[in-house]
Amino acid sequence: MKKFSVCLLVVLIILTSVFSLSGCVKNNMNIEISKDNIGVSISQDLYGLFIEDISYACDGGLVSNLIANTSFDYPSMPLTNWNISNLGYAVENEFSMNENNPAYLKITANGAGTVFNKGYVEYYKYLSRKYEKGLSDIPDMGFTKDSEYAFSCYIKNIDFEGSATIQLYSESNKEPVSIIIPNKGDDWTKVEATLTSKATEDGGMQIDINGNGTLLFDSFELVSKDSFGYGDDNWKYVSLRTDLYNALKELNPSFVRFPGGCLAEGTSLDELYNWKETIGPLCERKHYLNIWNDDEGGLTYDNTNSMGYHEYFQLCEELNAKALPILNAGMICQFQMLKDGKKYRYWEKQYKEGKMSESEWIEYVNKFALVPGSEEFDAYVQDILDLIEYANGDTSTTWGAKRALNGHSEPFNLQYIGIGNENWGDIYWRNFDAIYKVIKEKHPEIKIISSAGPWFNAQEKYDDWAMIDTYYSDTLTDEHYYMEHNQMFKNNDYYDSYPRTREVFVGEYATWCEMFGKYITKNNIWAAIEEAWYMCGFERNGDIVKMAAYAPTFAKLNAQTWEVNLIWFDSQNIVLTPNYFNQMLFANNYGKQVINVDAKNTGCYSSTTIDQDEQVIYFKFINSNADKININLNLDGFENINVANMQYMSNNSKAACNELGSTTVIPYQKDLVVNGNNVSCSMDGYSINIVRIAYGDNDGSGLYKLPELPDNMEHNVTKYTKLYLTQNAVIAISVVGGLFVLGMLGGTIIIVLRKKGKITFKK
Repeated sequence: MKKFSVCLLVVLIILTSVFSLSGCVKNNMNIEISKDNIGVSISQDLYGLFIEDISYACDGGLVSNLIANTSFDYPSMPLTNWNISNLGYAVENEFSMNENNPAYLKITANGAGTVFNKGYVEYYKYLSRKYEKGLSDIPDMGFTKDSEYAFSCYIKNIDFEGSATIQLYSESNKEPVSIIIPNKGDDWTKVEATLTSKATEDGGMQIDINGNGTLLFDSFELVSKDSFGYGDDNWKYVSLRTDLYNALKELNPSFVRFPGGCLAEGTSLDELYNWKETIGPLCERKHYLNIWNDDEGGLTYDNTNSMGYHEYFQLCEELNAKALPILNAGMICQFQMLKDGKKYRYWEKQYKEGKMSESEWIEYVNKFALVPGSEEFDAYVQDILDLIEYANGDTSTTWGAKRALNGHSEPFNLQYIGIGNENWGDIYWRNFDAIYKVIKEKHPEIKIISSAGPWFNAQEKYDDWAMIDTYYSDTLTDEHYYMEHNQMFKNNDYYDSYPRTREVFVGEYATWCEMFGKYITKNNIWAAIEEAWYMCGFERNGDIVKMAAYAPTFAKLNAQTWEVNLIWFDSQNIVLTPNYFNQMLFANNYGKQVINVDAKNTGCYSSTTIDQDEQVIYFKFINSNADKININLNLDGFENINVANMQYMSNNSKAACNELGSTTVIPYQKDLVVNGNNVSCSMDGYSINIVRIAYGDNDGSGLYKLPELPDNMEHNVTKYTKLYLTQNAVIAISVVGGLFVLGMLGGTIIIVLRKKGKITFKK
């Protein structure tokens, strides 16, 4: 019994050390905010968006078309998401509509039969990447009661005689509408119909054919007339899913990065992303095998380019955001470069170590990268110049005229061009240099974005920065990193040591926490707190960090190809994550200059900024402790403190997250007590807090107001009750179990070690 008591005492001591932060938390703080301590200016383009067609972000998501696999151009499985009954069928290309759209569906009828599209279906078991057999057979178009849907497709009648109808097909929707079949021998003809949904439910689209002969079908659309941009001349070819567009708008982005990511590159030189194939009528846009496809895992992914470059520029204009297009450097995604069938980071290291001959290296590289001076490379560089002309040229130019033809006569005022995504090494810099020089000569007004690779701390990144500092210091440099193991907590001072001459664009970043569930549940308040902690460092170094974008933005639930995402959705609903609300709060609440403030406290981090023109102070305070902290802000040098309020979000569980049918974390606003030049506030445990103080002539009426939750997101905010074990909890349970067993058996003390993300024990 004595041994057990000693063991229990040791357990309690270790548990205390596991769950407590080092140092002492001050539960009451007095903080001085002085006008004399105003510091560096902050970029006013700091917070923006990154949109890449990953996890059905565009096709099947932001783009409103409900038809999946619209033109049968999916290489390995051209009939993906289509079911055909009692009809002869084949996918052919003899009578192609155009060279960008070679395939079409050939239907041969001998009586009655059906053609059915399931829409963008789900594939995986909930909270997993495990393919669930049969799930992809369930139609997943989201219909809304009383909404009208515009249907269209192109038909070529070879020798068919008979009739055809179209219908929304679901439990409540089975009302056919006749469509007019073109005459025999006519060219491809666009056929249209309007359908109305009787209920809010999921289903598919069905064409019923009754007759004899052959019809050819291509380029299908089924779009809600309630979608954003529908019927607007500015959105000539595409409209957007309204709830997803509104979610982007509430983020108040200063820029939008597009189209990738790896999507901007491709898997081979034959499939290099070509912006010219993404504009104009949808039936003339080339489809690509999306780089995020996973045929073996069940996820087929055809990129229709419906969210093309024109729609991208138009989206930026609607959001009042700058366009930051990212183009490849005339080379494919470096992570796709293979040798001997084996995937490797990149083989430059092997070449430099003498493990590849010069001829082998050249042969290898030329498979993946265009060579400066070659005809192909020069043509690619001209494509980049043509993109600038498309965006900025007047209607007297070739590409400015094409822009006007596509619905936008005025220039888009493009200011940035990114060359390369997550690139590094000699071949990248060889190609970058050639492209950089041409753009600088032809368009000195364009700011060029360079790449610093995909790693937070790696030799490749340091090598990239050495090149940038030496030769390309006038570029904005794109850094990417996805971090776990509390790395953002540990590195919030990361940019403090950067040379002040650098200009950084954090084009992709996010964090996730070990042991916190899977997929959507990893987008929890603890991850948001860690990101907010790190983002305070962006603001404090706002003279260096010019722009930053969480990534990825969208993911369809049970069809995701990435673990953490800002906004989740299914066919009917949207889930705004704690990470989303954190981005929203930061983007709508920051000033033009830093105020240097001493707000040190264990487990806390802060940022204070000011907009002297608008006369408002923003005090951000991130509390990663479980306990509440009371703060008194003493304001020095600011006349007439008129209004103080706080926007915040918190939860007593680190694992608190939002899911379909369950909302546990949203932001709130409350008024604060102002007493002369003092403002009192209380910061909950596990919380993100932004105090807004209006002074001088500002009465506070113009301060950012929180929006309502989307209609189709669960509004009943409840307490988080699920249990997901944190890393500390696993350590503690392991310690308790080990010490209990050894205590009962007379064992020795155990030291807990963490190594490479695993828990080990050592005597």
